[in-house]
Amino acid sequence: MRFLINGREFDHHRIDTRVQLGTTEDWEIVNLGDMDHPFHVHTNSFQILDSAGHPLPAWKDVVLVPARSRRRIRTLFEDFTGLAVYHCHILDHEDLGMMGTLEFTAQGA
Repeated sequence: MRFLINGREFDHHRIDTRVQLGTTEDWEIVNLGDMDHPFHVHTNSFQILDSAGHPLPAWKDVVLVPARSRRRIRTLFEDFTGLAVYHCHILDHEDLGMMGTLEFTAQGA
C-alpha cells in the first residue's frame, strides 16, 4: 500500500511546493480516499478557514481532513528560509509516501 500527495509518492530529491517569505497563501487539502488524514506542516502555523473563507481564531499546525472531504487553510510565510515538509501525521501513511517537500525562499531570491 502506498499513500500519495498530489498523486505523487514522497521523493526527498524533489521540491513539491515553493513559497516566498512575506506572502500569504490559501491552500485546499482534498482527501479523495476512504481514510481520514491529519495534515501537518512543519515550521509554519496556519489558520483553518470556515466554509465562507474566514479564518478561525486559533493557529494550528495540524488539520484533520476526513475521508472524501476538503479543508482550506491560510498561512503567512514570515521568517523561515530553507526546506521543510508537510505530511499526513499518521506515521504509517507518512512512511508509505504521504509527504512533500516545501521550500521557503526570500523575496527576490
